[in-house]
Parts: sequence; structure tokens; C-alpha cells
Amino acid sequence: MTLKAKLLSIDWIGAVLNAATFVLFMTVLTFAGSTWAWNSPSTIILWVFFGIALISFALQSYFSFFTTNPLYPVQFLKRWTMVLLYFCSASSATSLAVTVYYIPLFFQFTKGDSAIQAAVRLLPFIAVNIGFTMFSGALLPVFGRYMPWYIPGGIFMLVGGSLMYTITTTSAVTSIYGFEILIAIGSGLIGQIGYSVAAAKVKPSEVPAAIAFMNVAQIGTVAISLSIAGAIFQNLGYSFLKDALLQYNFSDAELRAALAGAQSAILAHGDEAVVELAIGAIVKTISKIFALVIAAGALTLVSAVFMKREKLELNPAAAA
Repeated sequence: MTLKAKLLSIDWIGAVLNAATFVLFMTVLTFAGSTWAWNSPSTIILWVFFGIALISFALQSYFSFFTTNPLYPVQFLKRWTMVLLYFCSASSATSLAVTVYYIPLFFQFTKGDSAIQAAVRLLPFIAVNIGFTMFSGALLPVFGRYMPWYIPGGIFMLVGGSLMYTITTTSAVTSIYGFEILIAIGSGLIGQIGYSVAAAKVKPSEVPAAIAFMNVAQIGTVAISLSIAGAIFQNLGYSFLKDALLQYNFSDAELRAALAGAQSAILAHGDEAVVELAIGAIVKTISKIFALVIAAGALTLVSAVFMKREKLELNPAAAA
């Protein structure tokens, strides 16, 4: 193909609408509640624009307006197995993103860790996640059956997320490591096998589109889940802090600043009781965020139940 033909084959309208949909969704969840009131004109206008962008992107993809090669492969939404694979990959991405982002925050607030120290705390999670990703990738073509992998994956994420939902400021470090390892096992088992299965379930000419479909499930969901988690952290955290420190009459700005890091006036307060109450409220907020991991594990289990009990011919290269 010539350069001109390549440029014309790109779905430019779809790319713009796709970007607008994600950016607007992330923006409104970032600012709503923390900077603007949920019922403020700014928030409402952004939600309206997000809705317009999403509907426009869906219609443009379905009817292939201004393109013969739509960016989003909507044809896969009619295939039950592809939709279930999408759900499971999205669930794995959610569990991975939430854990990687909020476990370090937990240690920074409760143990006073530096950024490097908090990152080191993630090593058990990262190592186990990568190990089980390689494990399932290597054995998938040996057995050829994909549904059984999603059942233990969903269970581990569900159990790990449920345990993280119960953490407090007094939770032992070893317990946190154990909980995050459970999530790592579940997320690792199913994180990448969707690519192999999706590629095996479509025609050879549709393989690139299938990979793109799974990319949206995995990479797109990271953006979505972290936006939702951020909204929970800012809004629920503010509410918990306000209730915990009601007698001290801190301003809204000071309460918001406490959620931004340890340099806030509240967390630098000389009164240990104030600091303890504040950290308790923040940790309570972080624990609630792991409801997303619980939901991800539950969705994976439900999706696994409805998957076909079939055996596919997969080669090691496809499963890698």
C-alpha cells in the first residue's frame, strides 16, 4: 500500500471519538465531587458531552461512517464468547491496576514509606502476577481448554479483594502481602490468555481486530477502573475524613489536601489523635476501593460459567 492509501485506511473519526470518550469520562470523574459539585453545571455539561461522544462513537463504529475499516470491531459484540473474554480481561486489568496503585498508597499513609519503599512492597504482587501469567500461558496450549482457567482466576481475585476490603490501620504487613498475592494469582492466571483464545476463535483475517478488541478490554479498562477508583478515593475519602474530624473544624481544602499526601496540615498536625483519626479514615477509604476487585472476581466467575466447554488447537506462540 502507498502512504496515501495507508493514511486513508485509518479510521480518523473513530480515533477522535474514542479519545474524546475516554478523556471526557476520566475528566468528569476526576473533577466531580473533588473540584466541582456533582450537580454543578460543569459536571453536568461534561456528562452530557461524554454521553454524546460515547453514542457518536458507537454509531460511527456500527455504521462505519467515513471509513471502511472502523477502529472498534463491533462485530465481536455479537459473539458471546468474545464478549465473555472481554469481561474477563477487563476484570483482570481492574484487579491489577487497583492493587498496583493503592497498595503503595496504603503503606505510604500507614507506614510513612517513601515512594521507593512503597514500590518495593509491590514486589511480591508483581513477581507472582508475572509468574502465573507465564504459567497459564505455557499450559494453555497443552490442555487447549480455556474455561477452567477463569474459575480459579475469579476465585482468587474475589477472595483477595474481599480480604483487602477488611484492612485497617492495624492490619499486619504480612497479611497485606498475602492478600495482594491472592489477587496477583487470580489476575495473572487470566490476564493474557484472552488474547490467545480470541485469536483462535476468529478467522485469520480477523486476528488483528481480535487483538485490538482485547487491547480495549485490557488497556482501556485500566483507565476506566482507575478513574472510578479515584472518584471513590476523593469523594468517599472526603466524607470519611469529615465525619472523623468533625470536632476539629478543618476546612474542606484541608480535608482534600489530606487525601493528596502526607504533607497536608492535617497529617502534619502535632496532635497524634488527629493524625490517627485521619489515617484511619483514609485507610477505610482505600479498603472500600477494593470493592472493584471483588466485583471483578465475581464477574469473572459468572462469565466462566457461561463459557463453552470446548477445546481449541493452540500453539505455544499463540499463547505467549
